[in-house]
Order: sequence, then C-alpha cells, then structure tokens
Amino acid sequence: MTQNGATLQERAAREREIAYEMQQSFLPHTFPNIEGAEVAAMMRPAREVGGDFYDVIPLSGGLLGLIIADVSGKGVSAALYMALGRTLLRSHSLSTPRPRYLTDALESAHVRQLMRTVPNSALAALDSVRTTNEYLTEHHSEQAMFLTLFYAVYEPQSRLLIYVNAGHNPPLLYNTLTGEQDWLDSTDLFVGMMPDRPYEPQWRQLNPGDVLTLYTDGVTEAFNVNHKMFGEERIVEAVRDYQATSAQGFLEAIKTAVDAFVGKAPQSDDLTLLVMRCQSNRD
Repeated sequence: MTQNGATLQERAAREREIAYEMQQSFLPHTFPNIEGAEVAAMMRPAREVGGDFYDVIPLSGGLLGLIIADVSGKGVSAALYMALGRTLLRSHSLSTPRPRYLTDALESAHVRQLMRTVPNSALAALDSVRTTNEYLTEHHSEQAMFLTLFYAVYEPQSRLLIYVNAGHNPPLLYNTLTGEQDWLDSTDLFVGMMPDRPYEPQWRQLNPGDVLTLYTDGVTEAFNVNHKMFGEERIVEAVRDYQATSAQGFLEAIKTAVDAFVGKAPQSDDLTLLVMRCQSNRD
C-alpha cells in the first residue's frame, strides 16, 4: 500500500473515532439522584456510529424524563438523524410552557382523565413527542427516515410513570418482590412518519421492587451463530435471576446474558439499554 493510501486510511479511521466520541458525548453518563429509585444506561453501536440513543432529563417539579429511541437505518445518516431527534426532544421537553394536550385535545376522555391524575408538567414534557414529529415530518420527510421512541416521565413521590410508546419495543416492567410482569406496548406510530399524530400518553402505577427495562431491538434481535434471536423472554430471565439491588447490576446482567448468547457472532445492530429500579423495603 502506498504511503498516501495508508495516510487516507488512517485519516478515515481517526474521523470514525471522532464521530464515535462525539456521539457518545451526546449521551448522559451520570444521572440525577431520584428519590426512591435509580437509573443506569448504556449504548454500544454496531458500527463506529449508530442510530440508537437514550436520555435522562431532569424536569421541573422533581420529575424525570426517560427516553430510548432507535433511528431507521445505520451509519452516519442514522447518527445525524439521531442527533437531531435527541436535540428536538430535549429542547422541547425543557422549554414547553404548556402542553397542547390541555388545549386542543380536550375532546379526548382519556386525556381529560390523565389531566385529573398526572402532573400537567409531565404532559407538557411528553408533548415534545408531538412537536418533534411535526418538525420531522414537515422538514425531513424526503429522507424517508423515522425513529421508534419510548418516552416516560416518572414522578418519584407518587411513583407514577406517564409514557408514550411511538412504535418502540415494549419495555419490561418486572416486580422483583412478586414476580409480576407487564409489557408497555406501542401506543402510536413511529416519530417522523406521519403528521398530526395524537401521541396520547398512558400511565402505570409503579411499586417498590419494580424494575423498568427499556431496550432497543439490538437486544431482542441479537443473533447467535445458529441465527437464533435473543428475544424478550431472555430479558425476563436475566432480570428475574439477578438477585442484587442496583440498576447498574440489572443492566450488566442483561448485557452479559446477550453477550453470552451471541458468543462469537458479530454484533448486527446497536445495543442500547436503560434500566430504572424502584427501591424496595429490602434495601
């Protein structure tokens, strides 16, 4: 190989390394203190850069925003779309003074019930999903890209979880004290696919001992050398079998289970996890 060719390769490798470092810098690696709960998260791209992201946003009134998302496609284009989507969601979450849910969705009995049950500031933060969808469909529809998204707002005092699932993999809600489990299924279409979607929030009452596991399809669709997928049930098994009491421990247990299952097979997709654990009386 010529010296010039080697230099070009080295430069390309360095640019990929810089892109990876920049993308990782978008993601929070330290998390706010949460009364009665804790959070851990990770993202491991299949290539130098990827389209997955997560975010943990301290909101007004002591609320906490939890986001995980997966952009269609891979590589640089997905990473750029990821950066745009994360920026829009975060900025709208922190700046929206009043949710449109309180104005133009009052015809919905479901929203009226939510308004009587959950904080208005939680609805204001979740309204950022609609605002982001409108921007992406208006200004970036020609790219034919979209993102699956799960956005939850957690209120520590009441342990209410208010969420929107925009076509994303259903998070697992598992109680380590009782063994009860629930899957928070999709509530609307992907973000960036179609304008004027309602993205009406749902809610769950969390309990001591609950572990909420958010993940992207790089977890459930991780393939081993026999072309079998990891699947959802192995997430349940990893959470159920882990006996210690930390969000980071649950995250490591799932990641270890994925790696052991995949073995020597190459990583086929970005792998992203976000775990929130509600403390129990055993702590």
